[in-house]
Amino acid sequence: MYGYTIFHEDIMNSLIRSVHEGRSANAYIFEGSKGLGVGNAAELFAKALTCLNEPNAPCGSCGPCAEISSGANPDLIRITKPKDKASIGIDISREMISAALTKPLYSRRKVILIEDGELLTAEAQNALLKVLEEPPEYAVFITVCESADNILETVRSRSVTIEFPPVGDDIVEKYITEKYPDDPRVDFLVKYCSGVPLTADTIIESGDLETLRTDALTLVKQLLSSNKLDAFRFSEYFDSHKENAASVCDIILLYLRDIIVTQLCGGGVTNIDKTDDIRLLAASSTAPQIMAAADEIVVMKKMLGRFVKASAAAMHAVLGTSK
Repeated sequence: MYGYTIFHEDIMNSLIRSVHEGRSANAYIFEGSKGLGVGNAAELFAKALTCLNEPNAPCGSCGPCAEISSGANPDLIRITKPKDKASIGIDISREMISAALTKPLYSRRKVILIEDGELLTAEAQNALLKVLEEPPEYAVFITVCESADNILETVRSRSVTIEFPPVGDDIVEKYITEKYPDDPRVDFLVKYCSGVPLTADTIIESGDLETLRTDALTLVKQLLSSNKLDAFRFSEYFDSHKENAASVCDIILLYLRDIIVTQLCGGGVTNIDKTDDIRLLAASSTAPQIMAAADEIVVMKKMLGRFVKASAAAMHAVLGTSK
């Protein structure tokens, strides 16, 4: 869509139409998992807002459109976390506000695009709130985040929240088969992505999928074990595999789903090459135990998203499952 990988064309068509009709707001929160291309959606919307050919925005050919594509549009201010810091602090927020109060150079609009909005500190958000209460007519703030719950209510109440939900398996399958036409694991990957297409890129391009699947099966056994030593092994694994923690959690959830399916109807598993192991786990575990484990892994993923130490999140999950 307009040269961007977009999975929610209906949402973007509505937003772009609001630009054509002159009814765009001054502040937006774009909420959705990173693998849904929410950043692409935000940049596309910024391009529409700064386009000089407003009735046909984004035209793709005017100066501002071309400059956004090349990363050089002065009317699009990108706010990101400094490499040497863990968050976006009040100092950056003040710079952002100063930029917002400076009129656009070419366009009718000046867009402040805040990437990883959940990394804004409370102080930074409170500083931002002051300009959101009385924003310049030309300024538009777009905050991209995985969950709007990480944004202060006072900021949310002054913004239009646009939710980008997980998409259907058909959209995920189309993305995977077009980008990776020779990959034989399409069915597994579609399930693994759980409606978040770009997750496939992370797992395929890392080249570690089969290793992670094998590791995850061992972790499922440890998660469901009553042996306290297994609890420590579970935690230690995540301590030494922090970079893949979220991906492994997703694979664990698929195994747990397969165990439940096996208990209910005896077939239809996603990890078909691990059927024997799944059947053994289904026979040795109860449905409530599996559901509790799945709930704990979901909580663990949320903890990881809040930058909780991977080993601590893992220990919380395994202890919660054994209650």
